[in-house]
Amino acid sequence: MIKKTGQSIHSTRRLINAEPVVSLGLLLATLVASIVVTPLILDDKNIISTLFACLIIISLILALRTLIRGSPNVRLCIEFVGIVAVVLRVAVGTIYAYPWMTFFTLTVGLLFNACMMVLLIKYLFVAVPQIEKLLAAINFYLLTGISFSQCYLFISLANPHAFNLVGQAINGWPDYLYFSFVTLTTLGYGDILPLSSLAQSLVSLEAIIGVLSPTIMIARFVGK
Repeated sequence: MIKKTGQSIHSTRRLINAEPVVSLGLLLATLVASIVVTPLILDDKNIISTLFACLIIISLILALRTLIRGSPNVRLCIEFVGIVAVVLRVAVGTIYAYPWMTFFTLTVGLLFNACMMVLLIKYLFVAVPQIEKLLAAINFYLLTGISFSQCYLFISLANPHAFNLVGQAINGWPDYLYFSFVTLTTLGYGDILPLSSLAQSLVSLEAIIGVLSPTIMIARFVGK
């Protein structure tokens, strides 16, 4: 009887310890889906793209619930920001979007990403299994590229001449998402050019982060 009870407790502990890995894996799958599918949706204001964006945000919220189970105030804050992001995305995608609404939607999205990045970066400095650290580091890297793409879109809305796509017009966030990861990975194809001073500064910052982030994370893993 005692042996069976011990085995049951041990199995429960293994299940509990596996929950962060599952949540980080769901977060990774959601981010990858967002990066891969978004460029295929050329119009970001149709019903399909709106539903997809809302599904991505909801999936992110669900993935984060387990990671912040011990911090109810943080969970409430992230869930609130996520719900606001969903409502704003629906409003922008289904009704006429005033300029201030688009700016506010991007601001809320950046705040949501910042909360996730702060939560993920802590995994590199706490005592958790290496698999959790690795998944958190990959998610942080992907979120960096997504966040910078939103910053580029924000700048382009304020200054339509901040970026230039050689030979054609920029179609919106999918193009900035592509440009962001080309910059983050230091590929530098040169088909999209930052023209304004602010855009050039952000591009330089992202390129620096793209070089330093993997270096710091690898050093952190090797040090452990």
